[in-house]
Amino acid sequence: MAADTDHAKDVIARGERHQRRLQNALAVLSRRVVQLMGEAPLRDGQLFDLEWAVNARAQIAQFVSEEYLAEIDDIIRDYAVVAQQAEAMLGQYTSLARLDETVVRQLQSLSFRGLETLGDEFVEAVATQVYTNTLTGLPFADAVTQIQQSVDAELGRYAQVALNDGLMDFDRTITTNMSLQAGATSFKYFGPDDSKTRDHCEKYVGKTMTIEEIREAWSDSWSGKREGSPLVVAGGFNCRHRFRPVFEET
Repeated sequence: MAADTDHAKDVIARGERHQRRLQNALAVLSRRVVQLMGEAPLRDGQLFDLEWAVNARAQIAQFVSEEYLAEIDDIIRDYAVVAQQAEAMLGQYTSLARLDETVVRQLQSLSFRGLETLGDEFVEAVATQVYTNTLTGLPFADAVTQIQQSVDAELGRYAQVALNDGLMDFDRTITTNMSLQAGATSFKYFGPDDSKTRDHCEKYVGKTMTIEEIREAWSDSWSGKREGSPLVVAGGFNCRHRFRPVFEET
């Protein structure tokens, strides 16, 4: 099997493992927040203690740091392996590809900060929810249900998409950077061609194009398209495709 296909499959599989790790971390986070809610003073089964509600924010932030951010940090450290594998993959097509460790660290930092922002937004949203529920005397059972839904809707859904696209973008960015430094001017679009493949991607899978041709082809609009360099965002949200350089000898 071609080196580019092997690498793509590994990145996709790694991304799926990352998703499972995130889901497990969010499940633990949800349980810890629910346990915290179980400590809330109640009056006739309803929340009422505003001082407790205000102080709960610090605990929620700690849980997010210990469960969500700690897992995200460890996952993003794994990106260094992806970068090394991308360098090895490109080595099959050119001897000029060189990995810049500074770029790797900077991209890792940017990826973490984006996911960290989602965690911060979640803390604020849930802390506000706890306070307003207490202020309005919401029944405890309803408050717990809202918290569980918030973990899924306010953090889980967005974090899972961001984590998946973050890994793919990292891999594509590293590959593009090394390719351009090696003098590439043409790229092959490759990846799965199955029932999940967007019509846009299906049109170009297996084709080799110049950078100018890629920009022209990506000037159209389609469902799921993301803004950014085509060489980085590929087909859009949750896209499994990527470009790899094509040199004369390949």
